[in-house]
Amino acid sequence: MSKDMKNVNNWHWVDKNCINWAKTYFETELSNVGTEANGTSVKTLAVTSVTGDVDVNQRKGKIITIFDVAITLTFEGTTADGTAVSGKIEIPEVAHDTDTDDYVFDVTIDSDNRSKQPVRDLIRKDLAPILRKKLDMFAKDLIRVHGKDVQVESDFSKPSTPIPVTPAPSTPTPSTPKAASPGTVNTTTLTETVELQASAQDIYDVLLNEAKVSAWTRAKATIEPKVGSKFSLFGGTVSGEIKELVQDEKIVQSWRLSSWPAGHYSTVTMDISQSTNSTVIKVKQDGVPIGEQDITRQNWSNYYWAEIKRTFGFGIGL
Repeated sequence: MSKDMKNVNNWHWVDKNCINWAKTYFETELSNVGTEANGTSVKTLAVTSVTGDVDVNQRKGKIITIFDVAITLTFEGTTADGTAVSGKIEIPEVAHDTDTDDYVFDVTIDSDNRSKQPVRDLIRKDLAPILRKKLDMFAKDLIRVHGKDVQVESDFSKPSTPIPVTPAPSTPTPSTPKAASPGTVNTTTLTETVELQASAQDIYDVLLNEAKVSAWTRAKATIEPKVGSKFSLFGGTVSGEIKELVQDEKIVQSWRLSSWPAGHYSTVTMDISQSTNSTVIKVKQDGVPIGEQDITRQNWSNYYWAEIKRTFGFGIGL
């Protein structure tokens, strides 16, 4: 496991990669878990795969857990009439921003047939709730074990998840959809300068790392730091494509709101520049439809920068 600390004047960011610890944790907690009902029994055997990201971060005393993993485990069972059953359970998403009640358990039975159905039913009815309870403890145990390793200013420390608790809506406000066709859209250009108290590396990462973007958008995001890759934020309200990347310095995207005329994209250029104790992002957005300037500017302010500051503590003067 690696721990990365950045300290620029009076602000701190500490990051610890805990994926290897998480693999051991899940192997310990999710293996050999069983249940029985009406003569049918089932138990997990082993965790065969854990993929994804698990990080513990601390920003000015605030401990943040960010994780998004997929887990596969094997099981064996026996029906009331003595039929032996084996197979695997796949949990495609265990994430910091997903409620355990929403975790999905995909069951695959080897050489499946009707006689083995009682084991499948037992997994869904009784075993899955047991596994949910164990998974529900993961974030707390992650902080308990690794929180101390990322603490810089202990008298300010307060464990938390990165989900803001303010009641504000979490989806950018779309305008009324337009019926205009591509090529006939009159557009304008928006510019903005944003200053955040974080390193350029952190800003670049928080704008492109899927787990971190999901944290500050408070919804499952699809994005990756790869030129040519598509992205979708806020349940598809914002979408586009990565056009150009310069590590820690520049991000260029095609970008649109779902309410804009079909097929019309603006071009967003974010130039990232780190100074002594803060980082400045100069944003230029070409191709914003006339009449959409105000709502687009508000969405950037309220749903990008304000949420990033609130989630990760990047606000100036915090």
